[in-house]
Amino acid sequence: MIMDEWRRGWRVLLGCALGGGTGSGLLFLTFSIFNLPLIEGLGSTPAELAQVQTLIILAAIGSPLAGFAVDRYGFRVIFMSAMAGVVAIELSIALFVETISGLAVGIMLLGLFGVATTGVTTTRPVSAWFEKNRGLALGLAACGTAVATVIMPPVLEACIANFGWRAGFASLAMVAALVGLPAVFLLVRNEPEVRQPRFRVAHPRDLSFLQSSGFWTLVLAITGVSLAQAGFVGQMSPMLQAEGLSASAASVGISAFAVGTLIGRLAGGWALDRFDPRRVAVILGVAPASGFLLLWGSDASFLVATGAALLIGFQQGAEIDIFAYFTARTFGVHQYGAIYGSLIGISWAGTAAGLIGVGVLREISGNYDTAQVIGALAFIVSAAVMGLRRDSRHGITSSMVGATS
Repeated sequence: MIMDEWRRGWRVLLGCALGGGTGSGLLFLTFSIFNLPLIEGLGSTPAELAQVQTLIILAAIGSPLAGFAVDRYGFRVIFMSAMAGVVAIELSIALFVETISGLAVGIMLLGLFGVATTGVTTTRPVSAWFEKNRGLALGLAACGTAVATVIMPPVLEACIANFGWRAGFASLAMVAALVGLPAVFLLVRNEPEVRQPRFRVAHPRDLSFLQSSGFWTLVLAITGVSLAQAGFVGQMSPMLQAEGLSASAASVGISAFAVGTLIGRLAGGWALDRFDPRRVAVILGVAPASGFLLLWGSDASFLVATGAALLIGFQQGAEIDIFAYFTARTFGVHQYGAIYGSLIGISWAGTAAGLIGVGVLREISGNYDTAQVIGALAFIVSAAVMGLRRDSRHGITSSMVGATS
């Protein structure tokens, strides 16, 4: 049974890893590299650019829509359509944007449509093809983003330094077009044929899961994680430079963050399959909190700063494992896209708060100390919520989606 899952599903897993790793999430994770070049190139201020970056919040609308669409029409058609849109939008930004308002339009469109190229959609086929090894499979699939975020920051930094920020956006578009799209087209099938009777089309207006206390517990936990992560990711390069690192050293710090993401995804997925998932979630929440406290409590050297980035990345990596795993475990897979998409959509409130709040606190205080303390507390609260939630070992059947966990 276990080996059969890998034999049947490894192509789907690889396709989702490559597709998700080169989608719109890659821009979100590397956007801090563009911050200073965009401010200079578009004649904007840090506050204006931070406000534009928060327009990615339109993913809060796009996430549940993408989830419902995948449940109804299948993964491949939705993902590939959205990925083609991401390529077109990123190329348009590279070729045509001249003002901060033009960039704002591009970011809005990426938030609305690009979210369908992220874990909101790619976790569904993986969850469908894997059951006994679902945690590890989700972790491996999410490693595509981690590997891309390890590789791309130094490439983007060199590209932007030599050719300008437009070349950076064009590079991201080319990676999506030449890697992500072909991978999903060639490797991914929607559902395993031998298990097809378990998957029925969810009615687009079936919102009974909103009555589940288990759903809202997950919302509370992921919102705290999103607040802390977004605040760090959105200001990662400037925050590390504020610790005394050069721009090139800060790009190494971003790669260290991505390495932590990779470790978190693999270790988190493996642990979720073997130990009490709630305890795993607690551990994966405490680790990044210690990273924020390292940055706050010391005059960080290069090693300390990159080590802190690695610890914070550890939770970023495990986030998809944890919340996708608990969604499938608690509610099953038949309406997975709608439930997970809604979970992610609501959690974007935390993402917006993090993106805006860190920039505002930096302008008020002149440093990132307060933001770092808040980030640590948000991770700790999220870990406590996951540790205290009631768990359903075998999940809830399709007829019980509205029940509490």
